[in-house]
Amino acid sequence: MTIQEYFSKIEVLQNNKNTFSANADLELYVQKIQQNCTESSFMLHSLFQKSIINNAIIMKFSDHLKLLFLDEQESGNVCFVNSDEIRPEYRQSFKLIDLLDYIYAFGHSSFYHKSQKIIITNETEVFWKLVKIGSTFRNEIK
Repeated sequence: MTIQEYFSKIEVLQNNKNTFSANADLELYVQKIQQNCTESSFMLHSLFQKSIINNAIIMKFSDHLKLLFLDEQESGNVCFVNSDEIRPEYRQSFKLIDLLDYIYAFGHSSFYHKSQKIIITNETEVFWKLVKIGSTFRNEIK
C-alpha cells in the first residue's frame, strides 16, 4: 500500500462509523492519553491539505514527543539509533508511516468515534504502542 492509498484509508475514518475496533489494548492506551491530555488535539480533516499532510501537525507531534521527524528514508545503516530493530523507547525519531499508523489506530478507538478528535500524546511509549496497533490494522487491510 502506498502512502497515498493509506491517506485515503485514513480519510475514510471521518465518515465511516463502522471502523470502531474492539481492541482492548487500543482502548487502554487511548484512555491513558485522555488522562494525561494537555488538550493538544486535532480533527482529522485538518491533517490533510490537498492530500499533503499538514506540517504544523507533524511539528506538534515532534514537539510533544521530543522526537525528530524524518521526512526521508535514510540510505545505509551507519547508526542503529533510528533502526526499526531498536526498542521503541530508545528511538530518537519517527517517520511519516509511524505518524499515520498512530492516527489510524486512534481513529479506530471509541473516543475518536465520540469526539472526532485525535489527541497528541506526549508519552513516547504510548505513541509507539499505538503505532504498533495501527501498523497491525494497516497490514490487515492490504
